[in-house]
Amino acid sequence: MVDTASADTDAAATPAGAVKVAAAATGEVAAEVDAPGRKRMRDTELVVPMCYGTCAYWLGKKADEYHSHKWTVYLRGPEHEDLSHAIQKVVFNLHPSFKEPVRVLDAPPYEVTETGWGEFEIGITVHFVPDAGEKPLDLFAPLKLYADADALEKKPQQKNKPVVKEKYEEVVFHEPREVFHARLAAHTHRAAPESELTPVLSKRDDRDELLKIVTARKVVAERIGVLKQQLDALT
Repeated sequence: MVDTASADTDAAATPAGAVKVAAAATGEVAAEVDAPGRKRMRDTELVVPMCYGTCAYWLGKKADEYHSHKWTVYLRGPEHEDLSHAIQKVVFNLHPSFKEPVRVLDAPPYEVTETGWGEFEIGITVHFVPDAGEKPLDLFAPLKLYADADALEKKPQQKNKPVVKEKYEEVVFHEPREVFHARLAAHTHRAAPESELTPVLSKRDDRDELLKIVTARKVVAERIGVLKQQLDALT
């Protein structure tokens, strides 16, 4: 997971189980208090879940030395919902060998499709709507062309069987702006425009993930309580 201690710091990996976009530094928060709608909401969090990854197909007889697979890198809602109420645009950074390696999509579906032969890591930068007042979030999707069993046994991949590599994240906005909170509260769930991937990628059942997150948060809260008691005993 990626945790941002403040809007002015770089992202760093944590075991928290969610992507946290924290409020701006203290001085910036103070400067926002008098601006209409830009005031930060103390002790409040907003959560926007999303999935991102790659889906690849072997081209079969159409494959050649440099174009063995057709693949798509994407970012989507777990239930294929439209995320444009929270996202302004998504930037995909492909390998520099591709023509126009930086692709910008300002509306869903957030997908880029290409052909190639090699696996590499694709950078995904999520830009939130201006109301959010947050820095962009950087994610990374490893392009996976071969199923594990196929790679180990060096067997040809089935043409009509996709190889999907997907991650689920919960983007947590800590102390969001009032205007952004109102935007998300007023949002009505709607499906994103369909694409070729829609029937391939199933709606995510994240109950197990959520249970792990709730359990982890409980453990952290209990540990914090123990540490506070120990500190109190020393003072």
